Amino acid sequence: MSTLFGKTVTRETLAESVGDMSQLCGIDSFEYDDGAARGVRGLQFRNPSGLQFVVFPDRGMDIGTVDFRGVPLNWRSGTGVVSPNGYSAHEWEWLRGFAGGMLVTCGLSNVGDHCVDRGAYLESERFGAHGRISHTPAACVSHRAQWEGESFVLRAEGTLIEAAAQGENFSLTRTIETEMGAASIRVRDVVQNRCFYTVAHMFLYHINMGWPLLDETSEIHARITSARGLDARAHERVADLGTFHRPGADAPELVYILDLAQDAGGLCHLAFVNRKLDGGLGVSLSYRKSEMPYLNLWKRLGRGEYVVGLEPGNCTVQGRVAQRARGDLKTLAPQQAAAYGIDIGILAGNAEIDRFLEERQLG
Repeated sequence: MSTLFGKTVTRETLAESVGDMSQLCGIDSFEYDDGAARGVRGLQFRNPSGLQFVVFPDRGMDIGTVDFRGVPLNWRSGTGVVSPNGYSAHEWEWLRGFAGGMLVTCGLSNVGDHCVDRGAYLESERFGAHGRISHTPAACVSHRAQWEGESFVLRAEGTLIEAAAQGENFSLTRTIETEMGAASIRVRDVVQNRCFYTVAHMFLYHINMGWPLLDETSEIHARITSARGLDARAHERVADLGTFHRPGADAPELVYILDLAQDAGGLCHLAFVNRKLDGGLGVSLSYRKSEMPYLNLWKRLGRGEYVVGLEPGNCTVQGRVAQRARGDLKTLAPQQAAAYGIDIGILAGNAEIDRFLEERQLG
């Protein structure tokens, strides 16, 4: 059973009431035909809960704009949606295609700062900032909206390949789904090393909060067991990592590396909320600590660049050379696979925010 428009409904009652479920929800495919986004495919998810979001098969199967009851929740950069064809691995050229959105995937060979390092085969290889997977088009893309028992499920799937001759050969298979009536998104990923070298593997979900959810009344809730600044400037401000302000001309870019406590089921939870927005509105994240032990927190509260990034990953954002120096650079053996996943939920109203915080013991 589902609750729609204040009514409890079943599969049978809906079959009697509508001729086509697309009257209520579904996934609509489209393609941009103009500007820098020309040729980029999109999948628009529509849910009668008030949740709408876009998935970009040509941009790493990443999640673009997420709206809930007409309120945009994420940040978007000035680039807008950009075709992946112009990607360059040179230093921070990644930023020229970084449109923001709710979820941008970083990896699979590097996350964070660009570097030159030994590759899978080559003695010296250039690794661009945050990797190339978010600029990679998916293949074998499918989407469907269908009944599964008493649940009507909206699901998209696709596979991305990051490979080079005499180099790494990764596949990333992604599934994104929601259920009719739900205000949540489930992302599940499997990364496999398809080559016969042992390769460095870095992976991170770059989740971006924006205005109006982000403003001076925003709060972040998590069971933080330790925190450090990525650099001296951030480290001096660790005590203020959970405070926010209006866009400022002199607001510094700050990055923190957090350790979160896990619950009895091995999950880390956090919530980014604004109790003053629309009667209370927030975004919750839940993921397995065994998969992603780090949480990177990015604060850029400048004018025109007003964003907070919540970034769980199997690494920090310092790059693979620095990660190796710390003794914690993850690798995948030949044919080995690694699984990742995250649940993104919408907290609608202060009562729902309070309930989530109490149930997850987030204070």
